[in-house]
Amino acid sequence: MCKILGAFFSFLLRMSFFLCNFAVAKSKNKSMKQIFTLFLVLAVGVLSAMETGDRIPEPIDTLLERFDRKPGLERAREFFAYMDKEDFMDEPVVFTASTPVDTMKALVWYWAGEWYYAEQDYPRAEKNLLRALDLMEYADDISISDNLAMLGLTYMRQSKYEEALHYMRRCYQLDVKSGDPDRISSSLNTIAGTLMAAGNPTEAEGYILRAISYAKQANNPSRMAIIYGMASEIEHALHKDEIALLYADSAYAVEATTGNTYKMMVRLSQKASILAGLGRYDEAYVIFREVVPFFRTVGDQMSLVISLNKAGLAAHSLGKDDEALRYLYEVIDICGHIGDIYNEAYAQREVYEILFKENPDEARLHMERYHLLKDSLYSHATAEQLARFNAEFGRDELEKEKEVLTKRNHRLIWYGIAGAIIVLIGILISLIMRRKRQEKINQQLSSMMEELNEARQSSVKAQENSPAEEQEEYLTKEDKQFLKKLILTVTQMMDHQAVTVTQVADKMCMSPKTLNRRVQYLTGEGAKRYMMRIQLEQARIILLRDSEIPIVEIAYRCGFEDHSSFTRTFSSYFGMSPSNYRTTRGQG
Repeated sequence: MCKILGAFFSFLLRMSFFLCNFAVAKSKNKSMKQIFTLFLVLAVGVLSAMETGDRIPEPIDTLLERFDRKPGLERAREFFAYMDKEDFMDEPVVFTASTPVDTMKALVWYWAGEWYYAEQDYPRAEKNLLRALDLMEYADDISISDNLAMLGLTYMRQSKYEEALHYMRRCYQLDVKSGDPDRISSSLNTIAGTLMAAGNPTEAEGYILRAISYAKQANNPSRMAIIYGMASEIEHALHKDEIALLYADSAYAVEATTGNTYKMMVRLSQKASILAGLGRYDEAYVIFREVVPFFRTVGDQMSLVISLNKAGLAAHSLGKDDEALRYLYEVIDICGHIGDIYNEAYAQREVYEILFKENPDEARLHMERYHLLKDSLYSHATAEQLARFNAEFGRDELEKEKEVLTKRNHRLIWYGIAGAIIVLIGILISLIMRRKRQEKINQQLSSMMEELNEARQSSVKAQENSPAEEQEEYLTKEDKQFLKKLILTVTQMMDHQAVTVTQVADKMCMSPKTLNRRVQYLTGEGAKRYMMRIQLEQARIILLRDSEIPIVEIAYRCGFEDHSSFTRTFSSYFGMSPSNYRTTRGQG
């Protein structure tokens, strides 16, 4: 009842806010204008207090507060159990009694930062990520880089560009040290996005072109789509709209192969913005009429305000000023709640342009608000800091590239001669080995397919009490080919490293949700559990085939991080430990 009354009161205040805003613009009486203006200030204050004071704590807030009061194993497990239940993470985080408390704190606070960032609660994300970073002195470079990247994004979303660039530069240095082109392309993309948001598309262009080069080396379709999308925004800001449109179409084409509706809508929104820049407002308007309701439904406020701003521009250009104003006023309202200065400034300027002739007094208020936002968004000090960052960063990069090119030229002559000989020999050996290896893989996959299908059929038969012949008809030729490809992908990726659903989905050119849904449909199990079966079947084959290989080595070969987790999982699946299985089944 209280919530209903609160919502009703909030609605009345909002209506009063818009009516008073109109009255201030229309009234000729100076004293009445002052009274209405005073009411506007009070209404804004009351609305802000209601919306911040009535916030209902989320379960994650309560779990985090409990952990902060008493950090320890039990509280950490509660926190990550909830994260796993919400399907927020690819794999659950596992702690033992010997895990240091500082390690638990760092992981809890880092994932809390990820959670709040996804919820677009950037101040809370910033707080937790900074706490986690303080405890990562002895963590591995990848964990530190991930935290720095999230901090950079969090500060960028809050228009704190100096801080964002500070953390992103540290992130980039670690990624270069790792030599991973995918990570390097990601950090360069974020730097380009930060410079773009700060009003420096010219500088951003250099970084995004380098990001594209690294992304092509990494051959990661998901990353490629993100970077093409950023490139389209940057080229659009530089008024190179024909190039921008090519990038936008490329980004959409990559997303379409994954079937991810949300990302496809993001790319469509970018394309519509570029079409508006090209003066093709009717095409842009049609797209915005599709994407704006979608972003409202999914609750993505950032994508919504960007689309609403551009939709307002397209509608105004087509003479639909009433609809344009509705879009832009919605932007102003949302940005006032989430603290998005950049997009509110854009909307205020567009409202001024629309109202200038019909209502100059109200238009002037919006222009004053625009200048206030613009000054706070991009101060002179920030401009100097960005220029200094770009100069230092660019100089470092040029020196590195010059050094690499010099060494490469010296080596190319000698490597060319030796390489030609090696390539010829290698081709001959490769053809022979490839043929033998393919025959061996096909035999092994066929054997594993039979065993996995037998296990699945037994499980389904026990539950549904249906004949095995009916279960066999369930798998079509296409289904078997899909499972065969999945088995091959997992077995190739799991050698001495853990395999996640996200990694396998990327290799198979689909989203994790699509992979999970299809595996669930075909096998009755989630993708994560079915992949675990493949790992265990591979381990079983190695156990029986190579009796000299230590069990701990088999565990690593099959993607398990340690011997104990392998033994525990194997025993649960086969009913006996790996050593007992090797002894009993090997003799049989």
